[in-house]
Amino acid sequence: MKQLLLVLLAALALATAAEAQTVQVDINRATLFWTWTPDTTSGAVDEFRTKCGNQTGTYTRITSVGPTLRELAVKSAITGPGNWFCVVTAANAVGESGPSNEVPFVAAASPAGKIGASIKAN
Repeated sequence: MKQLLLVLLAALALATAAEAQTVQVDINRATLFWTWTPDTTSGAVDEFRTKCGNQTGTYTRITSVGPTLRELAVKSAITGPGNWFCVVTAANAVGESGPSNEVPFVAAASPAGKIGASIKAN
């Protein structure tokens, strides 16, 4: 069976039906990683598809990358902060593999902006 493993940078979140670990990541710094181990009868991979959504099992955002890549910046895979669930598939002109394990995470951003500071003498 084709095996894909999706790993979230700086945190390993192996999701199973019984147990899922949810990690919080910085949307601007985190990266989705995966590995691909084809079956002996597997066809060549034309692309990998990351599929992400705000509900487990429902993927509304699909991003395709070339067959030599094994990572994607989280900010390219999702549309903004919040709870996300992602899987990866391999595809070619004939069809698509089954999905990898689902990785749940909470995407957030650190504060950004200009801060002005001053001191007042009494």
